Amino acid sequence: MKESRLPTGSSDPVTFTCACSASKSNDGQVLLFYRYFDATPSLPAEYHALGADPSSLASFHTSLAQKLKIGGKIRIAKEGFNITVGGTKAAIEEYMQACISHWSFSGLDLSTLEEQNQFFKPTTGGCACVFGGAPASVRVTSEITPMGVTNYIPAQWDQIDSLSPADFHERCHSDPDTMLLDVRNHYESRIGYFVDPKTGEAALRPPIRRFSQWPQYVKRQMSGSGSTAPEGRQIMTYCTGGIRCEKGARFLQENMAKSDGDRVCTLKGGIAAYLTWMDEEIRSGRKTPEDSLFRGRNYVFDARGSTGLDSATDPVSTCHTCQVPCDRLSKCRSKGCHLILVICDTCELRNPRCCQSCQAFDTEISTMDLESENSRPRPICACERERETELWGPEEERMPKTQGWRKAKKRPNHNGINIRVKTID
Repeated sequence: MKESRLPTGSSDPVTFTCACSASKSNDGQVLLFYRYFDATPSLPAEYHALGADPSSLASFHTSLAQKLKIGGKIRIAKEGFNITVGGTKAAIEEYMQACISHWSFSGLDLSTLEEQNQFFKPTTGGCACVFGGAPASVRVTSEITPMGVTNYIPAQWDQIDSLSPADFHERCHSDPDTMLLDVRNHYESRIGYFVDPKTGEAALRPPIRRFSQWPQYVKRQMSGSGSTAPEGRQIMTYCTGGIRCEKGARFLQENMAKSDGDRVCTLKGGIAAYLTWMDEEIRSGRKTPEDSLFRGRNYVFDARGSTGLDSATDPVSTCHTCQVPCDRLSKCRSKGCHLILVICDTCELRNPRCCQSCQAFDTEISTMDLESENSRPRPICACERERETELWGPEEERMPKTQGWRKAKKRPNHNGINIRVKTID
């Protein structure tokens, strides 16, 4: 039996016990892939009507997940799909082949195994159990990854250089004016990030807690007089598997303060693709683990917690409580907080909190009756207030902290029917 960490959401368990045959025999595999239908190469025009009906595509993936007993998270929208699934290698192979022959993959060149691996980004060390079992969760959403800007569509999908891992690595070495920019949430970059090979400095890691804060960060910190973007440089963006950069990098290109020579690039396939490429380079003898520009571990949203190079590497993070080198993930135990933290095994036994104010809030809540507790919002804790001050400045109005069903004005659809939309952060 294999026990894994599962610290990805406020309702997820801290640990998860995996006992499936795929895990025992190392026969499991996880796939991470996505597609924006308007991105190059775009979905052919004859399939646009089908793409406009995401429920049909959701039914296709639901049937496959049930038939093949694969677990995961599948998000379908009119703009495309975002899929992370796991199962036995045989089930995953059958799933990939079924997807490749489906209309939603039309226009993609997946004729070779190399091209398929670059698109699907398979990794070992996982199975259906890392998502809590099978079948996968399939949902129709407004965005396949929520950036929080209603109906945002990049003006030009091809205005960004999408670099292969090899090209990304080489450009970081060869171009004298590069700026590495992490598009992930701040807790993800705690345990792993890219470094500039010329200076040894870590990438710029914005203190955002969810991707829907990225547009606000760009407009606040990367445009106008408040811009921190360097002039005349290539801004090299990256994220876990590439999907957040698809929109995030283009939003940056369209909204940042621009100077002559500024250009935004992104890492195709994200950190996941870079680690797969680097592992192959190391196995072939062309590179060593020390040549990797990514240091630490890559945070993933399943029970594995994180992934890294096949070769063991030292942690780049320390325990939130005792400061020993560590990359083990856990959560603040305060009710209503659940901030993801780096916590060592020893400190895990001490019921960790992100800050002293979280402990104080719990004490206060324990003395309140249930009705009073449910009638008022939980106050923001000290470390969250510090992060938001760093992000927006001390005088900025705090954005409301929401999750799941959002309270908003009802917007009628074209038929005059009020629709409540589930938004996933």
